[in-house]
Amino acid sequence: MSLFERSLLFSSFLIIIFGIFTLETLGNSKELQNQNGAFSDLVLPPASGNKPDSIVVLFHGYGDNAENFLLLGALLGQFLPNTLFVAPEGPLDCKTVPSGKQWLKTSKNNRPQLLKEIKNLTPPLNQYLDNLLKTYNIPSQKMALMGFSQGARIALHIGLHRPMCAGIVAFSGSYLEDPETVPLTRTPILIIHGTEDKMAPVSLARESHKRLKALKMPVTLILLPGVAHDIDLSGLETAVAFLQECLSGKIPPL
Repeated sequence: MSLFERSLLFSSFLIIIFGIFTLETLGNSKELQNQNGAFSDLVLPPASGNKPDSIVVLFHGYGDNAENFLLLGALLGQFLPNTLFVAPEGPLDCKTVPSGKQWLKTSKNNRPQLLKEIKNLTPPLNQYLDNLLKTYNIPSQKMALMGFSQGARIALHIGLHRPMCAGIVAFSGSYLEDPETVPLTRTPILIIHGTEDKMAPVSLARESHKRLKALKMPVTLILLPGVAHDIDLSGLETAVAFLQECLSGKIPPL
């Protein structure tokens, strides 16, 4: 078992056994809700206890919520100790999952409708991210975006339609817009997708990678054999290495 695996398992154990710590942290963070624009969020301070030198914004998937997805930040924070993790919450209630939220009304792979909804979210989300950077006095180049499923689509679109950020990590999502029609920032992109994903077919990831690569975008595609619609340990390890490079000011090797 690698050091990374041991650290993640230990972190998960602590979160379960000492859940009161996590709940206390999230409880304190709730005081910051609605202060950064139209979106509620939860904030996890740097694990080091120091002032943050970077931000990772976590966009949850369909039917999830900010509190659940911010637990990912507690794991990542073990390897990014000076990073602030922020989990905004989708503005729509999920009809199929109690207490769940969603970013988009459309849950199926209806590309035109999904893109229309994402474009409507772009201005308020950009304002939200700008307010975050101002609040914590962090430059745009030290902010990374990470998303899963619907959240991955949000992260990809928003990240390429604003001043260049450190990097974008997209789990089980896809870039919906024709990249030839818009000016894209050259933000490093990591697309991670399971080959057995039935909810968001792996063909979507391959197509996104091919189109972005053709425009010489700094994009990397990682396919995880046997993985379904999920974030698994190997994908998380790849994401951590990518974020460490991005947030240190380096362009990850492609």
